[in-house]
Amino acid sequence: MANLYGIIPLRKAFEIIQEQNRNRFMEEELLAFAEIARHEEEDYYILGLDELYADGKPGDPLDREIIDVFLLDGDISAYHETLRSHRGKPYYIPPKKELLKYDDMFYCEPTPEYEAFMEVLRGKTENSDLDQAVFADFIMKMRIESASLSGVMDEVNRLGFQFNSDADVNRFLSAYNNFQNNCRMQCNRGHTPREIMEMVPPEERIPKSLSFGPNIRKALADGTMDAEELRQGILNMDNIPSEELRFDLIRQIAEITGGTPPQQAHKQKIGRNDPCPCGSGKKYKKCCGR
Repeated sequence: MANLYGIIPLRKAFEIIQEQNRNRFMEEELLAFAEIARHEEEDYYILGLDELYADGKPGDPLDREIIDVFLLDGDISAYHETLRSHRGKPYYIPPKKELLKYDDMFYCEPTPEYEAFMEVLRGKTENSDLDQAVFADFIMKMRIESASLSGVMDEVNRLGFQFNSDADVNRFLSAYNNFQNNCRMQCNRGHTPREIMEMVPPEERIPKSLSFGPNIRKALADGTMDAEELRQGILNMDNIPSEELRFDLIRQIAEITGGTPPQQAHKQKIGRNDPCPCGSGKKYKKCCGR
């Protein structure tokens, strides 16, 4: 449960255990086990507010939380961020047999999207030993930390994966996008981003695509706007609504420029203080050049 949800109160964990084991376990048995387990060296903590905060007050033992050890690694910010992301989301409760597979912190549901992404990753190296070690760690970080696309690309660069063309990059981004949207994540209480999206009324959903205006498209096509600079800006953008939207924007840049090498896209490079070609009336550095 720590690996699947990141954070879950003992009370909710007991409810799941009861449902999946036909009420075979008593509350006292769970609390007795938890009291032992929380003092062992495991990949999770079982903590109350009085142990998380200096001014926290002792509460009911069932209100203690099972917490993935990575969320309290160094500081408490990842724990708080996960709590915030949990708000309003129901728990995904898989069948008992599937739930028990999450005893392995590296376990990831083997969906078609997962298999396709792994195939792309394996195509980037000739070292088969990376399959179990590096790839497992890479996938775990994406599932637990919900890494942004820029974070994923940083990890790809760190691993030394090489891309031969824009088409190669787009193939990777497409596989990543499909995997990310169908990956069970701690921030979603075990749900995939696609499942969470389907719970939202259609009128409230974030758009999956956003088209560049004619001025931006023209500037990218004739090289007056730096396509590589815009691409990197989108990759590093923290407040983009979804990874699907990020991928769509990057795909549009590739389509507009036709894979033009960066050195050929500087015919009349826009200055940081020049008017933005999108027609907003703002300076380039305050608009599309951010």
